[in-house]
Amino acid sequence: MNKFSKGIEYLILKYLAVPKVPEIDHSKNTIICIGDSITFGAGVNGKKTMTWEYFLENKLGEDYQVLNYGISGRTLLSTGDYPYSDEKQFAASQEALADTYIIMLGTNDSKPYNWDESRYARELEEFVNLYRSLPNDPKVILMTPPTCYIDPKIGMVGFDIDGDVVSGAIYNIVSNMAEKYELELIDLNKYTANHEDWFVDGVHPNELGNREIAEYIFERIN
Repeated sequence: MNKFSKGIEYLILKYLAVPKVPEIDHSKNTIICIGDSITFGAGVNGKKTMTWEYFLENKLGEDYQVLNYGISGRTLLSTGDYPYSDEKQFAASQEALADTYIIMLGTNDSKPYNWDESRYARELEEFVNLYRSLPNDPKVILMTPPTCYIDPKIGMVGFDIDGDVVSGAIYNIVSNMAEKYELELIDLNKYTANHEDWFVDGVHPNELGNREIAEYIFERIN
């Protein structure tokens, strides 16, 4: 990627791709979903009615609201190119005091210029404990990032993402963190294995993929 293209990417991800913080209905059981473009719904062009959060909310019923706090391109790592912790959603999600938090960050951390295994493990633990220590004692769920596939248009996994790191080191760190703190783990990595047809570009779920992911999360949290 040349400097001009990188500059355009920076402007889009830093300023144009940051959605508004969702409004909360405190009369409902609230689930906040924290993540990157996979959470945001980039594979369906951000259409709210095609994201897994939308499908999950419908399955849970009118007593629940499932709020999308995903932001494209974000990393868990504070040293990554676009850290989630720099965004308003990070503070707002904690101030919301939701009943449940579903956390899935790591796909963008796998990029060679972002990846630092020991730092990722340390900062994931710090990140998780921020939500575990909220005064309302919420339920915290960790989710492994989905399997990444080669985009046939370019002959490799897109967006500089390293699929081996996602399904290797990141998978192990997230799984071990859930075990250490006795948190529920939703294993999207294994669930999406051998389902390349669920992704629009090898990384981002299409409408079918979002429906399947919602169904799987529903079964696990129910």
